Amino acid sequence: MKRRQFIQNSLLATGGLLFASNTKSTSKAKLGFIRGGSPANMLDLCLEALGGLEQFIPTGAKVLVKPTLRWNQGPESGRNTNPELLAHLVEACYKVRARAVYLVDHTEDEWTKCYKNSGIERAVKDAGAKILPGDQEFLYPEVQLPQGGTMTSAKIHKVIEEVDLIINVPSVQQDSEGNYFGAFQNLAGLIWNQPANPQSLIDFVKFKTPVLNIMDITRIPGKDAVNEYKTLVMSSDIVAADSYAAKRIGIQLNSLPYLNQAEDAGLGTTNLSPESIRSIVLKNNIQ
Repeated sequence: MKRRQFIQNSLLATGGLLFASNTKSTSKAKLGFIRGGSPANMLDLCLEALGGLEQFIPTGAKVLVKPTLRWNQGPESGRNTNPELLAHLVEACYKVRARAVYLVDHTEDEWTKCYKNSGIERAVKDAGAKILPGDQEFLYPEVQLPQGGTMTSAKIHKVIEEVDLIINVPSVQQDSEGNYFGAFQNLAGLIWNQPANPQSLIDFVKFKTPVLNIMDITRIPGKDAVNEYKTLVMSSDIVAADSYAAKRIGIQLNSLPYLNQAEDAGLGTTNLSPESIRSIVLKNNIQ
């Protein structure tokens, strides 16, 4: 069975776009929500729902893919971004003629072990990306943030000056204290000493807004086990991406007041109209 026919026969719509043999989308979604498949196939379908990756990456662009790469943990832990997802995204960037793709993070554990044992370094290098160190302060020159409120300057990784755009790919999770980690928190890995103040992260997003946020909810670490959510949420709207990802793992938005602050700052919305969302459920994993 051909891939297109298989997709048409194996999807259920939970809202928005119905993928069926006699149905075709005539408009792009603002947010894609998909669950049930492999990371690579969910990425392809979600990008298709949003109009294709070429909508976000101009030909010849240098791209920073910002993963969660903080912990000396293997892929099965769910603590770092799924390496299969990242490798497939790197390949997709080159297919739309990106000039170069970079990855970097400021790790919590020893950086060489994080890069290696997460499986990310090998996966993205094999796909053609360059993965950069983020462990030394000299890599983070001082940058002025003219639109900043709380943070008017910051030490930001020098790759920001090299690239044309950011694709933000956080591994969505809660930490041991129950705090949510999502799109905004993931960008702290580009700032030396990673500010805990949410307003500082809002200031950073004003300075360098990701063109796309791909929320990795494939595996969520729990207290006793890793939960298989097999979900991606994707949007160019960072506020919407964080809002729908948080709800997917059972977090109430009233516990994340920074999202309203970001909305007030004009960075997005916590409540998209139903017709702008494409929700897709895969009956079976696509091989």
